Amino acid sequence: MTVATVIPMADEVTPRPPLSAEQQKEVEKKVVKAKARLILDHPFFGMAVSKRDIKYCYDTPTASMDAVGQMRLNPHFVNDCSHKNVIFLLAHEAMHFMLSHSIRRGARDPKMWNIAADHVINDTLVHAKVGDFIEGGCHFDGARDHATEELYVDPPPDDGNGGEGGIGSDVGDPVDGQGNPLDESKIKELEAQAKVEAIQSATLAKQKGKLPASLERMIDELVHVKTPWYDILERYFNGKIRDGWSWKRPNRRFVGRGIYLPGVDYTPRMGKFVAIIDTSGSIGQPELNVFGGHINRIIEQCNPESITVIYCDAEVNHVDTYEPEDLPLKLTPHGGGGTAFKPAFDYIDEHNLDPEIVVYLTDGYGDQNDFTSKHDTIWLTTACSDFEWGTVVEFDVDA
Repeated sequence: MTVATVIPMADEVTPRPPLSAEQQKEVEKKVVKAKARLILDHPFFGMAVSKRDIKYCYDTPTASMDAVGQMRLNPHFVNDCSHKNVIFLLAHEAMHFMLSHSIRRGARDPKMWNIAADHVINDTLVHAKVGDFIEGGCHFDGARDHATEELYVDPPPDDGNGGEGGIGSDVGDPVDGQGNPLDESKIKELEAQAKVEAIQSATLAKQKGKLPASLERMIDELVHVKTPWYDILERYFNGKIRDGWSWKRPNRRFVGRGIYLPGVDYTPRMGKFVAIIDTSGSIGQPELNVFGGHINRIIEQCNPESITVIYCDAEVNHVDTYEPEDLPLKLTPHGGGGTAFKPAFDYIDEHNLDPEIVVYLTDGYGDQNDFTSKHDTIWLTTACSDFEWGTVVEFDVDA
């Protein structure tokens, strides 16, 4: 939670000594009472908190929630909070798991993503009158009506309360309890778990007549969410990011001996990316503008070695090649004749592009089932989804 500006323990020269056994007991009693009050007054948040294991640890500056649902509380921070602050704190951390903030982060900047997530949660809690807002945290009135992704891309001009919005460090990385990156199956399992818990918590609160309308809307969107096409693409691209080894930065320990080995490169990178645009008339400038805006953001995070844009109707009409320093992509239709998908894949093979991933933006009406390709292909389609190979993702210009 971005509240470390209240008690900036991370900046203290001398670490505070651990609480005494008696003080620790009082902290734990405070947490138990806060959980009980949440269950009575705010059953949605109370049930969400009750499903989380709580660990007390001094290496967490204030409080945090990891990707698999482990809540961590710093005893000093809880000890310095009022009873109502602790109510707010517990609900805040539980909501990070409920809204899957760790696994939704992707390649976004962790601090800015955390602050955007805190905006959404804090405004939701303030509006629902859950405990007392912790001074120093970020708050922007109306943030509850936005998705975290929206506030990440278009943040408020300031934190809404005149401060710096805290440090943004309570959303854990998308790893398991042993620090291993989550695989796709675990991510889906955690997403499903969060949805089930949201439904259960909302049902209980509604039965008690204590589910605010704003929360009911949020939960409905959470449960029935249709993942935007650009989030799906981002997940695919993130999966292509290679480990931090690069021949562009040779290992200096061995250069003096005439041995060139890859060195560590801390910038996330992926291989070559090919985007194919169907210019038979089904894809116009509005679609290209939306596609270009999102794909530029994604490739900026993933740093592909190169980007090739192929414009194809019944044949390849135009090709643009971009190096990282040439970004952003500028997409303009070329062509306007019939439709055939195979020529673009023939071009890829004939020119030995060897892409890490191919994204084909099209209405989906073509010869896709008359040939196959060895390349990892995503069909980003505005209409037809009849494809016997590749991965189909529905494109919505208004998403």
